[in-house]
Amino acid sequence: MNDTATATVRPNRRADGEASRARILEAAGRLFAEHSYDSVSTRRIAKAAGSNLSAIGYHFGGKEELYGAVLHQLVTDTEPMIGPAIARLDAGVADADGDRHKLAEVMAGFLHGLLTSILGTERMRWQMALMLREFHQPSSWFPMLLAERIHPLHDAVAGLVGAARGRPADAPETRLLTAGLIGQCMALGAARRVVWARLDWDEYTPERVDFVIATMVPAVLAMFDLPAVEGSAE
Repeated sequence: MNDTATATVRPNRRADGEASRARILEAAGRLFAEHSYDSVSTRRIAKAAGSNLSAIGYHFGGKEELYGAVLHQLVTDTEPMIGPAIARLDAGVADADGDRHKLAEVMAGFLHGLLTSILGTERMRWQMALMLREFHQPSSWFPMLLAERIHPLHDAVAGLVGAARGRPADAPETRLLTAGLIGQCMALGAARRVVWARLDWDEYTPERVDFVIATMVPAVLAMFDLPAVEGSAE
């Protein structure tokens, strides 16, 4: 085989390998989110991914390492949303300097972005379900999730919640309210079947996501005794 043919084959093999790895990650993530870790076999994952069973061992080593890779991918996938959201929260709270109208705008903007991402993106919905499963049944990878995703977001939101309530961001009640606020948003995505059943929906369409936001944002602002924001309610 000449050099040109070799150069052509190697990138194709590399691309095929990356595509196979991505399919396995996607299939495993969806199955782990829907079922427990113990109930999902590597054979089932391979079948769902359209891959050979040996590909899991080749790319990841085993089931536990695959599960860890799924959670690392979740952190990577959510960074484009979470990273900028944390920056906006920190800057918004600092800029508000206690002004409740500005704090209300920061809260409304945060909720709008978070709910749009969670409810409007099908991939994000099953990833939130997987995170909630980790909350209930922590694995050995849970400390990684805490350090790289949960603590940074919660700290930023606690800064906003604390400012709204006139309490330190690290006060126990501030942290509790923060966990409840974020968990409520996550549950609207992860427990979507309950929401859909109660509202006689079959999907989160863009119009329905707007309805959820228009309903939830004023309620949260009122909970924190923050003034209404124009456009936050219908």
